[in-house]
Amino acid sequence: MHKIRSAEVKLACSRNSPISFNRQERSDIIMSTKPESVQAPAHLTYRAREKFHEERIRCMRIVAEGMNDEMLVKIADKIDQANNVFVAALGRSRLNIMAFATRLMQMGISAHVVGDNSTPSIHRGDLFIIGSSSGKTSSLVEFAKKAKAVNAEIVLFTEAETSPIGDLSSLVYRMEADESRLPDQLGWYSEYGINLCYECIVMYLMKKRGLSKEKMESELANLY
Repeated sequence: MHKIRSAEVKLACSRNSPISFNRQERSDIIMSTKPESVQAPAHLTYRAREKFHEERIRCMRIVAEGMNDEMLVKIADKIDQANNVFVAALGRSRLNIMAFATRLMQMGISAHVVGDNSTPSIHRGDLFIIGSSSGKTSSLVEFAKKAKAVNAEIVLFTEAETSPIGDLSSLVYRMEADESRLPDQLGWYSEYGINLCYECIVMYLMKKRGLSKEKMESELANLY
């Protein structure tokens, strides 16, 4: 079984991991998880910019420590085996899961965002992935019930221990971390944690399917 990326991220965060990496590899892993699009404000002094990036890495480590690699592998394998993958979420979570669906499409997976005009009907053998912090958003609950009625499998990403959508799901990934050590910012952990989960799944599937970065990039939209 392939090791999922979050195991590598954890190693970069802790020396207690059973996986062995040298110091340079550990550094490379941490640096590779830093979102290039996030830049320290230009007006900050050099030391302030250092602190800005140190805080980002500290938060990444806390989130990575709470990740469940085994469950992410199970979800990734479900995606790999599904006839079609459908995704749904609301608000900012919808933007995150739409980006995830795009990455799946780049791997040759039939992925669809619920609500798009081109989204087909769901059937047995398909997988429905839902992102919901509470697991009880009314519209998403209704989507889950309809998917369940046609015997499609459901996967939920949530922070809730129990929820209506969770009760309908084959697999539930519950995001856990010591939030007392994280920034007191609305939605920060939920958004960052789930994005890291999605990226881990993508990296795992790339390895499993033998896909290169170049192959993924060749599937980017080229009409505009």
